[in-house]
Amino acid sequence: MNRLVVVTLGFHADRPDAGLPKSLLETGWTIVARREWPSDEWLQEQKADLFVLRVGGIDQVVERTRMLGRLTGRPVLWIDGGEQEPDDLWLHVKTEDWPTWAVLPPHVPRWQVVAVCRSLVMMAQRVQQAKDEAKAALQKLEDRKLIERAKGILMDRFHLPESVAYKRLQDTAMRHRKPLREIAQTLIEYTSRDQS
Repeated sequence: MNRLVVVTLGFHADRPDAGLPKSLLETGWTIVARREWPSDEWLQEQKADLFVLRVGGIDQVVERTRMLGRLTGRPVLWIDGGEQEPDDLWLHVKTEDWPTWAVLPPHVPRWQVVAVCRSLVMMAQRVQQAKDEAKAALQKLEDRKLIERAKGILMDRFHLPESVAYKRLQDTAMRHRKPLREIAQTLIEYTSRDQS
C-alpha cells in the first residue's frame, strides 16, 4: 500500500486555489484528476484505492458518494473548503452501500493527509474482507442445508442411517467429480420432480 492510486473529483488540478491539498500532490501517489463527474462505467473501471471529492465542486455530493460506495466499494475522502455541510448527509451514513469516508480541510499537514488516506484504505479493505467472510459463511450454511436435506431424502427413501446416507452422497460426488452441494441439489430436484 505504498503507492496509492487516488481519483480526485471536482477539483481543478492545474489551479493551486482549487482546493486539492498540496500535501496530497506531494505524496507521490498516482493521482487521476477529473473536474466533471464521470460515467458509472468509468468509475467502475478505475483501479483506484481512494476517491477524493471536493464538497463544493460536486453537485449532489451525498448521493454521488453513495453511488461511489455502491459502484466501487472504495473509500471516499471529502475535502471541505468551508462549504456548508450537505443537508442529507446523516441520513445516508448507516446505509449498506455507504462507503468508508472522512472529511479534511484543504490545508492540513502532509502526515495527516497520508495517515487519513491510509486509514481509509485499510478500513475499506477490512470491511470488504468481513463482507467476503460473511458471504462465504452464508454460502457454507446454505450448502449445509442442501446436504442435510439430501441426506434426509436418502435416509427416508432407503431407510439408511445418517452416516451411510452422507457417505453415499460423498461417494457420488467423488465419482462424478462434482461438489457435494451440486450432487445434493440434483438429488433434491430429482426427488421434487418425482413427487409431482
